[in-house]
Amino acid sequence: MSMFLRYIFFLFFFSNSLAIPIYNIKDVDFFQSTTGGNKIAANYLKKNLSRYELMQDIYEAKKPSIMHYYDKPLIPKVMHHVWDGDLPPLYQNYLDECKKVHPTWEFKIWTDKDIKSLKLNYQDVYDKARNYAGRSDVARYEILYRFGGVYRDMDVKCLRPIDDLNHMYDFFAPIDYPRVGWQMILNNGVIGAGPKHPILKTTLEVLRDKYDDFWREFDEGENDIDLFEAMVPQTSMLPLTEGFVAHSSINDKSIALPTTYFWAFAKVKYHTFWSGLKLRFFGINEELKSTFHELKPETLMHHNLLKEEIFTSSFEYGNGMYDPQVRKFFHDLQKPDQRKIKIFQQVYNHNQPSRVGFNKKSKIPQIVHFVVLDENELKVLEQNLENWQVLNANFEFKIWDQDKIKLEFKNLNLSDKDNLRFYVGLKILEKFGGTYADFRAKPHKPIFELNNKYNFYSGLVPLTHGGSKISISQKLIGSSINHPIISTTLDKLNAQNLEKINEILVQQVYQKIHLYDAISAKNIVLPAVYFEPFAKLEADSRWNKIYRSIWRVNRPFSQLTDFVVVE
Repeated sequence: MSMFLRYIFFLFFFSNSLAIPIYNIKDVDFFQSTTGGNKIAANYLKKNLSRYELMQDIYEAKKPSIMHYYDKPLIPKVMHHVWDGDLPPLYQNYLDECKKVHPTWEFKIWTDKDIKSLKLNYQDVYDKARNYAGRSDVARYEILYRFGGVYRDMDVKCLRPIDDLNHMYDFFAPIDYPRVGWQMILNNGVIGAGPKHPILKTTLEVLRDKYDDFWREFDEGENDIDLFEAMVPQTSMLPLTEGFVAHSSINDKSIALPTTYFWAFAKVKYHTFWSGLKLRFFGINEELKSTFHELKPETLMHHNLLKEEIFTSSFEYGNGMYDPQVRKFFHDLQKPDQRKIKIFQQVYNHNQPSRVGFNKKSKIPQIVHFVVLDENELKVLEQNLENWQVLNANFEFKIWDQDKIKLEFKNLNLSDKDNLRFYVGLKILEKFGGTYADFRAKPHKPIFELNNKYNFYSGLVPLTHGGSKISISQKLIGSSINHPIISTTLDKLNAQNLEKINEILVQQVYQKIHLYDAISAKNIVLPAVYFEPFAKLEADSRWNKIYRSIWRVNRPFSQLTDFVVVE
């Protein structure tokens, strides 16, 4: 049983009163966690060194491994939300995931009507807010002050249980990632607090005392003030930070948790001089690697401010076409393959993730299928299975071994492992739908967005040498039940021609990617960077090396980027 399933088991079968840690929350290196190891982020922190040292001292004195685990939680296991109206599909998925990860918790959604019935003590501040987010800030502080619990923004994805925090601390909030104007401030997208906590009382008083001054400076001051970079922190996060600084000490049970506990996927781009020039003059931003870009062992939640999980790369960048060597590989393709690439590009540009809205019901079943043909392959899968489950808490995971395959699909010869594995994966998708993932695939992002938006998705394989042919990645592929692309591919395959599986699949994708779209479905072939981030290119010319040096670009498929879903 994986660690993910073990802590779900403990959560479900043990009551809140038992002093049994659920997850054993990890300690972190404070500096590494708050900067992501980025030098520019570290320089930002130097602008508020006293605040940094204060929060570091508090964390080191009260980090998870040091704190006592109380039988009765210090913070009630109630997750509060402020929202009015229907939930968008992504937020509904996040809520469902949170409930699955926290099965013993109470979940409360506060509507405008509910908040009105509370008769807020800080109604005057609530009424002054100029938008829904501002009113939500006031409401969340007062709700937590009155009742205690954990507040969660709807765009926060639950990854691992936070129960242990409730048993060790009476207040917690995450430290936001370093920004140009604001360093070492608490983010209020997730807050945990016991009832009547003084930090929240002070937060509300600061809001009442300074709210008019904040907006007067914005409306009438001589200096331009950015609404989002300045006013949002001033009217929401800075008061919370003031409350924390005023009351927290190394002897109490309040803590500001470093960035990677809640912001490990923030995807922050800290521009260097050269990357800033490329962005300003050429609009090139894709190659710069983000800070806070991956799941960490300590990561509990992900605050998804961008409201998207699968980032959109240009087709050219995602296939390495910006590079002169790879560009020549594409130019040298045979005419039929060039036509295929053109069609794949047209469909991608039309159906790329940022242009397709979420559906109320996912197009593809939320199940991931793995095919393992021996015990060694199962051991390899188990190394990554927990991360698959953490990233996709609402998904079912099915492992197909030889016995299950023989039972479901008769008369299969299981000797030709690699081609057979993918062939079996396609047969599974045709019958059950879902996602087939290679047992060796390491996940980097949730796949909910892909399964929700598309009826079929796959990814290209990089062109690595002259004479390369178009290939579809066998690491990850998803489809609805009986999808025409999958069905016609299987119709043309048999035990004697499995070596042609890629050639046949590419042809069927090419022929049917538009046809099926005509009945309101969405199909897509993603650029190679999504599923095949690494590839070894053939020996390069000196000119190409000089070109990369001048333009300060990396060789394609040599590093992880923000677009990688699996590797």
